Amino acid sequence: MNCEEHSFNFVVEGPEIEELVSAVFHTILFHRTLPALDFKDGSVSYNSYLGTRDVDCENFPLTYVCVNSDQLIDRVIGPIHSFGDSLRADVSSGGSACGSISLEFAIQRKGTWGLGSEPSVWERWTINLRIKAVGPGERDERRQELADQLHEKIMHILVLVNSPNSHMPSLGSSQMETEHIIEFSIADISPYRFNIHYNTNTSQVRGVGFGTRRLLKHV
Repeated sequence: MNCEEHSFNFVVEGPEIEELVSAVFHTILFHRTLPALDFKDGSVSYNSYLGTRDVDCENFPLTYVCVNSDQLIDRVIGPIHSFGDSLRADVSSGGSACGSISLEFAIQRKGTWGLGSEPSVWERWTINLRIKAVGPGERDERRQELADQLHEKIMHILVLVNSPNSHMPSLGSSQMETEHIIEFSIADISPYRFNIHYNTNTSQVRGVGFGTRRLLKHV
């Protein structure tokens, strides 16, 4: 399976990093997460529903929707916080720094020659960020512009994830046949296996994680 690549560019202030990345990644994960799966007699079905949670951003006027799972949220926020801390530490005396963070979905294929499993990435979403300080008099206007830009990108994500050309790995007929595709360790939901990694001036870190829905309210 070929890897689909998508990338987005933003200019932000330091405190905005985590909220912006979380809004984008949780929008994607909402479409890459299934309810808990039930395997029976060679077929698969859902034995629950996918709950949602509204998240109000504090640094810019936007509300997004994520899967209502504390376990999933905790797995996502860890590497995002580390990325934000690393990027802010890289800020130069001129108040600028650059970095990127990616959300990857992969199949854990069996390795060869006894080397263990090998991830085969089938979809990658990358956010490229540049930190730039702005004056207090410009902040409100710039944050509204950032919210507008983020709203536009999220709407574009909805088009991409619901496109007929968007292909996801097929599920197996049993959990054993599906566990290389789906993460089964999170209660009540079944996200496709994902990984988050980031690059900044001083860090390169991999943090392993594992139809159109209502995703966003633009304030």
